[in-house]
Amino acid sequence: MIKNETYFIDSCDDVELNIKRESKLEYRITYDDSKQMKAIVFIIGGFGANANMSFLDFDREYLAKKFDVVVVNVFYHCFSARPSIDENYKPIMIPNKKDWESFCEIAKLCNLSIKDYEKNDFKDCLFKLDERVEQIKNEGALEKDFLVNVSCDLILPNGDYQNYGIMAAIDHINALKDIMKNFPQFKSLPKIYGGGSYGGHLALMCAKIAPWYVDGVIDNSGVSLPHLPHLLGRETGCAEYFIKGNNYILSCFVKKYWTRDENSPYFLSDDSYMIRVLLNSKHLNLQSVKNKNAVFISYHSAKDDGAPIEHKANLYEIYNQLGFDATLHIVKDENDVDGRYIKSLDHGLRMTDRALFKKELPILLEKVKNKIFDMREDSISYPCKDKIFTFKDFKDRFGLEITQL
Repeated sequence: MIKNETYFIDSCDDVELNIKRESKLEYRITYDDSKQMKAIVFIIGGFGANANMSFLDFDREYLAKKFDVVVVNVFYHCFSARPSIDENYKPIMIPNKKDWESFCEIAKLCNLSIKDYEKNDFKDCLFKLDERVEQIKNEGALEKDFLVNVSCDLILPNGDYQNYGIMAAIDHINALKDIMKNFPQFKSLPKIYGGGSYGGHLALMCAKIAPWYVDGVIDNSGVSLPHLPHLLGRETGCAEYFIKGNNYILSCFVKKYWTRDENSPYFLSDDSYMIRVLLNSKHLNLQSVKNKNAVFISYHSAKDDGAPIEHKANLYEIYNQLGFDATLHIVKDENDVDGRYIKSLDHGLRMTDRALFKKELPILLEKVKNKIFDMREDSISYPCKDKIFTFKDFKDRFGLEITQL
């Protein structure tokens, strides 16, 4: 019988920025208690996975039934970083002072009165502006393809903000440890992580920070080098996300603390960037010492502007040099777009997580068939310029320690 269960647990604080986490970590698990499970599979959603939570529940149940595996979704730190139809997983759009001043100037030019503004009313104000610009277009005063440019912050539920990678990966390991506590019968199963774009990056990051807990990775278009706009946001002038209306483009900046101001306690040091880099030969060598038996499978477009194929190809070259079973499928041109799994040459290949696992999970399960995967506690330390980042087990939880070199 299919079982669907939800858990809320303590996970990690932000050790880098010394910010205490107030909220619980949620994860959902699906399995069939009448069958022998073959693996624990983490589907790691990328940006936008929170859009409709019922899709995640559906995919979990589908994969659990089809492949006889335990399937897990972890709603990691900063999971709700995009608009959603689900209230509990929906960020609020709030303009900062400059955003609002700019918005009011545009409204004034459009002869639109915006009164008694409150932060939670911004969507209503945006709707009124959209209507007014449409009216002006119908009067012939603006071109039909004209779009107003406005901007705002995305304020996430539960006090979350964009930490990018580290806390989210740690969350998955803490969910795994909790699963082992609640379901000791799953301890000898292989642990597989996968997803697309940011989800793929997190799957590879899990293998970096806790290699002894990762037996397989299935990645689609995960970046090897983090994008600075995802860490610094407004300081780069590059929005993370755009919402296009009929008459406007809304540039959205996910809440962050990182800054390049060296006098700030939230200064983004070279160390903090380096620990998030997957393409680091010294770090990869340390990772391989802890577990050289992990299997890596990736898909990546040769035309991916957001995550250059050269970086992923170099990463997989190092994986293979270190003795990993690592396969990189490069989608080179339209001949590789099959229309069933791979539907585009753009970033993400328009391949859903469900399609990714449907295609590659059987192959990975065959590779780990009849193997026993014991759980053990361990630690791994990565030197990053002036600091050492140590990821380790603390009995019932997993976390990060930072020391000076």
